[in-house]
Amino acid sequence: MQEKIYEDNWPLFEKVLGYLRYLTVKKYITDEGKPVCADVGCGFNGRFLFSIASKIKRGYGIDIRANEVEKGNITLINNSLCGGGIPLESNSVDRVFSLAVIEHLNDKDLALIFSESVRILRPAGKIILTTPTPLAKPVLEFLSFRLGLISRESILEHKHYWNKRELFALMERYGCEVVKYKKFQFGMNQLLVAKKISKNQTQVLK
Repeated sequence: MQEKIYEDNWPLFEKVLGYLRYLTVKKYITDEGKPVCADVGCGFNGRFLFSIASKIKRGYGIDIRANEVEKGNITLINNSLCGGGIPLESNSVDRVFSLAVIEHLNDKDLALIFSESVRILRPAGKIILTTPTPLAKPVLEFLSFRLGLISRESILEHKHYWNKRELFALMERYGCEVVKYKKFQFGMNQLLVAKKISKNQTQVLK
């Protein structure tokens, strides 16, 4: 029996938004040398990781719907069979990316993802995330439900639109210090870069 291959099939406008998001975060990939990176919530085919493959030493894409692939320095891992955790060693990566992911997570999944993301980060490693602002909610719903320019399924999955204060509190909760925050795409998207400051991150999930 052939293994199922998942396709993202994004509408063209959504692909453009994704590309612009990638351009915004690419500058935070390297400080020196080539980092080991994890893209948590990489999607079906790890588009972002493959777009930065030449800039990094090793890349791991993690998603419960990922097509498992190993190509060059990129490995995509479907973590649905390990309880949604991240099957990488502690303190093993320099960068964790989470691009347009946290708005899709309920509280339980968010706690798991962030505990695991900080666990796999080396001390002083960085989390780079993007998530739409509350201002984007009616715009995204109009583009999706009325115009069909963005995946309806994706917008229906949105659980929460985060504001700046909530994002800073989230980073503090998991032992990270925000080093960069900015809004982009006319204030409807936001970028946050945070550095791991806890040497021993052993968040206990309840």
